[in-house]
Amino acid sequence: MKPRNLIIFLLSLVIGVLPTLKTNAGEDYFLGVTREGNGIPLTASPAFFDVGNRTPRVLVVGGAFGDKTIDDVTHLARKLETKEESLFAFCRDLYPDHSEGKAITKAELKTFYRSTANPEFQYLVGWAAYHLIDTIVFLDQSPSYEALFNKEAALRKYHLTHAGDEKSDQQSLLDAISAASEHVGVPLEAVVLRYEDSISRAAQSLTEIARTQGKSATRQNFETRAMDAKLAIGQLLDVYGRKMDSVSYIPALAVMSQITCHHLGFENALNGDETRKVVESLLKKDLPKSGSGIAGNLVFVTHLMHPLYPVEYQQACRERVWQVAGLYDVNKTEFAGHRMMPFHSQMSDAVFMGGPILSLAGNLGKSQYFNACISHLQACSEMNQLENGLYQHSPLDAAAWGRGNGFAALGAAMSLVQVPQNTRGWEDCKQRFVKHIEALVPYQGPTGSWHQVIDRPESYPEFTSTCMIAAAIKIAVNGGILVAEDYRQTLQKAELATLRRIAPEGAIHNVCTGTGKQIDLRAYYDREALQSRNDRAGAMALLFLTLQYQDKQIPKQEP
Repeated sequence: MKPRNLIIFLLSLVIGVLPTLKTNAGEDYFLGVTREGNGIPLTASPAFFDVGNRTPRVLVVGGAFGDKTIDDVTHLARKLETKEESLFAFCRDLYPDHSEGKAITKAELKTFYRSTANPEFQYLVGWAAYHLIDTIVFLDQSPSYEALFNKEAALRKYHLTHAGDEKSDQQSLLDAISAASEHVGVPLEAVVLRYEDSISRAAQSLTEIARTQGKSATRQNFETRAMDAKLAIGQLLDVYGRKMDSVSYIPALAVMSQITCHHLGFENALNGDETRKVVESLLKKDLPKSGSGIAGNLVFVTHLMHPLYPVEYQQACRERVWQVAGLYDVNKTEFAGHRMMPFHSQMSDAVFMGGPILSLAGNLGKSQYFNACISHLQACSEMNQLENGLYQHSPLDAAAWGRGNGFAALGAAMSLVQVPQNTRGWEDCKQRFVKHIEALVPYQGPTGSWHQVIDRPESYPEFTSTCMIAAAIKIAVNGGILVAEDYRQTLQKAELATLRRIAPEGAIHNVCTGTGKQIDLRAYYDREALQSRNDRAGAMALLFLTLQYQDKQIPKQEP
């Protein structure tokens, strides 16, 4: 082997810089994680990760076709690092745990990043798609100055001599790149570059590749994305939050965003009467028997102050919230001496699933639930907040799962802004929340995303955790818990990271599938990253982007 007031926040919806983490101070990052659990190192300049930079991006990969190419990548990195007309990233060895490349089967072309045999290939494709790589170049020391192309690369006029062995294993790899990139929704151009044993010739060829005229398939695809919050929100509103078949937090957040956006002037958003048709029948549903069901009842806050609604309907909404909050009294459970909402399953998700509904019930007139909310937050923190401030997903393993930390941050923010600050324990919960955010921010990646496992930058950049953590920060900033200027850059980067992964038809990329508590770190690595329309991702994107857009609509006061 090789070595973050809730009702103010929610009802306002109706009416209404810290360093990034690197492996060191230089330019070292990770492309992914091997099957053996090791990071796949990658070197690039900070400018490489600036999405606004339109300079061509080339990813040079060694280790796929012979060990000799590994050292050659290092030499090429030195030769090409000063080339200003292009941006290069260098993966010295795609397979650092093996002395050679791996065969690619049909299983590796889908279900990212769950391959039990060749996750390295999947991470290569996912990383290249996410980071807008114009050309992936595999090095091959074969004795010729030729190149092989996948179908996407063949459509551009690369000034390279075409090799004739189109049925080779190398061509099979290139064809696999094409097939897998269809699954991730971003076409990728890939080339196998043969340069015999001449580093100078390889450097020259790479420079020519970077100078190739015309837009790459990846760039053309990226330019279909709405890199503007208003446009992206409009696209999401056409797909998400238009129905609510059950009381669950996922459609609830999206429906809440629909009526928010209607008041913000989005013509395609559902209005108050339309959302009432969506949710009114849900008032008759049985009380929830899960955390998701509890949080789903937050949707009724959107109809509590609408001037056209009958008083009886509004009261029914209040009663429903109080009934759900009453589960705290009926189903008694606790952790470390702190009472908490039921159905927590010992997971960090419970901060969001139970806290906000309790704080809302308190604000609607049942003040005893303020104390209940604080107790719940403390219990959740005692159960799963680690010494470093991050949250493990459950006591089963200390892995800081991305969305698990998103749930903890968002739930605490939505709760703290609603509970009066003189409530006993509020300051303690605030300090725990701030510690969590301060722990999270340094792990924001260079492109603005948080990862599937927060403190494992070799894991993939995950969509929902990015939206939820950023939304929590924004809510806390709006509520005065966090200082706005300290987090401006963090939020801007997260917004860009969110926008870049939303396709016009509502497809969203790198969304961790539904996840219960897992037994170890590897299990979190292996949770599938979904690459299509996704209700959970659409809801979280609408939540965060709407918060950002609302802020931009508020007129600035003259000094």
